[in-house]
Amino acid sequence: MSGADIIKEVRRGVREAAGERCGYCLSPQRLVMGQLEIEHLVPRARGGSDEESNLWLSCSLCNRYKGTQTQAADPLTGDVVPLFNPRTDN
Repeated sequence: MSGADIIKEVRRGVREAAGERCGYCLSPQRLVMGQLEIEHLVPRARGGSDEESNLWLSCSLCNRYKGTQTQAADPLTGDVVPLFNPRTDN
């Protein structure tokens, strides 16, 4: 998602809060081919909103890999756990 349908002030706030870096691989905008994307932490397809608290920056590779997933199996335990949230997780 390009963020084109997200209002300009919200896009600006997300970019500033994210420090112009992908929330997953931490690649800075200056090293990414193309524009970092506004990404829905909880995808619209799963009921996520366009509120700033549900948005972050992502490079296209990380955003496509995550897709509409919100959880996955932990490779060590097999337990289904929430995916990393760059707004709240370290």
